[in-house]
Amino acid sequence: MANILGKAGRFASDEAVRLRTHALIIGFVMIGLLGVVEGMTLSSLWSKLNPPGWLTVTVQWGIIGFVGGITLWGWRKMDAQEVKRDKWQRGADGESVVGKLIAKFPDTFYVINDINTGAGNLDHVVVGPTGVFVLDAKNWRGMVQADGTGELLLNGRRTDKPYIRQFEGRLMGIRARICEISPGTDDFFRGVFVFTAASVDRIWGKTRQVHCMKEDQLWDYIVENKRGKTLNKEAVEIIAQAFLELAQKEKDFADQAALAVGGNKGRPVSLRPSGTAAAVGGSLSRA
Repeated sequence: MANILGKAGRFASDEAVRLRTHALIIGFVMIGLLGVVEGMTLSSLWSKLNPPGWLTVTVQWGIIGFVGGITLWGWRKMDAQEVKRDKWQRGADGESVVGKLIAKFPDTFYVINDINTGAGNLDHVVVGPTGVFVLDAKNWRGMVQADGTGELLLNGRRTDKPYIRQFEGRLMGIRARICEISPGTDDFFRGVFVFTAASVDRIWGKTRQVHCMKEDQLWDYIVENKRGKTLNKEAVEIIAQAFLELAQKEKDFADQAALAVGGNKGRPVSLRPSGTAAAVGGSLSRA
């Protein structure tokens, strides 16, 4: 079993809960407004004023229109929040699937889940003898293809944003930060989109620096990788340590940080002091 830190899908699950809470707040606000309006309508104050009939009819129709508008606005907002929540929940489900698979990697690998880099969330990072793999789990539905420009098509249509380019930006940023601590390891970084529900149609090598694959291809791609150039145990631990230090910056990550490098399969250990990895220049070995 790999050395695991962090719960897969935690960020996406938290976002789904936040959106559900937001939708409930909208619902309560809408109910409150309708209650106020209804109370005003039924209030005896209006009858005591004894207004002319035409004014009563005008006000009543105005209230009906206002109530209808508030109701329509509320349902639209709740529907929009529910669509967003479903999207985040599907993302969390996809991350959980990938997390369970990579947890079965050999104990020479370290897995860090849900890292907030400041420029975006990283679903999973796998560090081992064969390299450093930054994984983005996609729980899309349908057929994924290359569009000829390095981006993706989903069911023959362009996606709503340039997922590959944005992920490359996060990958380059995190690689630069890690290589400051572990010089000479930049060639070992690989970006991977992992599709847990969609079919992937012959797009190997057509999405620039990001490889796209199904989850059942991860073992061969990462564990059985035969590129020839490998990281030795010390370099693997140093890189994993560097990712841990990034992960520790998250507000709620500190309690889990002691479960990582050197604590095989979850045994608590102390993290190395910051900066101890800076001298790893020649720690790479060749198979």
